[in-house]
Amino acid sequence: MSRAKILIIEDDAATQRLVVKILEKEGYRILAADSLWKAKNNLARFMPDLILLDRRLPDGDGLDFCREVKSEERTKGLPVIFLTSKDSVMDKVVGLKMGGDDYLTKPFQAEELLARIEALLRRTKPESASQVKVLQAHGITLDLDRHQCSESRRIVDLWPKEFELLQVFMEKPGRLLSKEFLSERVWGHEFFPTSRAIEISIQRLRKKLGPKGDCIETVKGYGFKLQEE
Repeated sequence: MSRAKILIIEDDAATQRLVVKILEKEGYRILAADSLWKAKNNLARFMPDLILLDRRLPDGDGLDFCREVKSEERTKGLPVIFLTSKDSVMDKVVGLKMGGDDYLTKPFQAEELLARIEALLRRTKPESASQVKVLQAHGITLDLDRHQCSESRRIVDLWPKEFELLQVFMEKPGRLLSKEFLSERVWGHEFFPTSRAIEISIQRLRKKLGPKGDCIETVKGYGFKLQEE
C-alpha cells in the first residue's frame, strides 16, 4: 500500500534531513523545499496529502504561504502543520488562525511528529487509512469495522481507549512506542508526565487479554511494544 505524500518546507538543512529521514523510515513519500518559492513550484506539480511548514523562511513568512494554500480551491483542504522554533502562545494562536491545523515546536520528538501527522491524516483523508480491516497477532483478532476484539474465539470487551491502544500496537508489531507517541495517537494531546492514563489503560488491557496480555511488553524508561511473533 502506498503511503501519504508530504511536502516539507524547511530551510535549516539539518532539520530538513532529520525530518526526511524520520518520515521516509515510516514509508511516507517526501518532497522537500528550503524556500517559499521552491515550495510553490513543487506544489504546482506535486499534490501532497499534508504540508510541514516552517515559519521563518529566507523569502518570507510561512504564515503567508499557509494563507495562500488555504485560500485556493485546489489546496484549501490540505492539512498544514507548522514546524517552528516560535513557541509562544500568541505565535500558535496566529498560526492556527491563518489556517494551520497543528503546531509543533523545535526541538521535537520523532514519535510526537509521527503521531500528529497520523492523527491529521486520519481526520482529513480517511480514505488514505489502511485498507486492512482485521488485525491479527498472538491469537488476538481485532475487527476494525465491527470494533470487536476476540482472543481464541472469546470476545474481549474493551473500552474505546483500550481498543485504540491495542490497534496501535497491532499495527506496529515490534516497534517501541513512547508514552509521547501513544498520548498523541490515542488521546490526541501531548503527554503529561504526571498522568497515569496510559499505564492504567495498558494494565486493564493486559488483564482483559488474559495470558495473551503478556505480549504487550513494558520497556522501562521508554514505553511499550507488542512483541513480534
